[in-house]
Amino acid sequence: MGAKLLLFHPQLLNRTCASCQEWLYDDQHRFIMRAGQRVSRPKGSPTPCWKCPKESPVHAAGYERDIDKIASTIDLYFRVRATAGRCLSPCEAADPLTVRKLSIVDRIVRKWELAQVACVARATVRGWGLGVGD
Repeated sequence: MGAKLLLFHPQLLNRTCASCQEWLYDDQHRFIMRAGQRVSRPKGSPTPCWKCPKESPVHAAGYERDIDKIASTIDLYFRVRATAGRCLSPCEAADPLTVRKLSIVDRIVRKWELAQVACVARATVRGWGLGVGD
């Protein structure tokens, strides 16, 4: 999940759960401002954990703790992808943990890429007036 967060919601990396508990944010993950000041979350009001990609403060603590490791794995994934694996040493290429981490990131990225292709295809079909996907 940390890879999804870093790849698709990087703006949330600058926002801790403690910050969300203290301040109100809009749907674009920006502070809600009034008269140039941040708006505090009213006491007792629920946080929007139900719609947050971090899921909960418990999950977020792990992501925030491991973000450097996750970012390093994602960086390696894109270097491997760009060089068809030639950037890996023989030791790295044979390391089961490295292969597993890269495989996890690859599944996430491919799923996202397929979703993007599906969006473009739906928009194209709608543009043709076929009514598919409406």
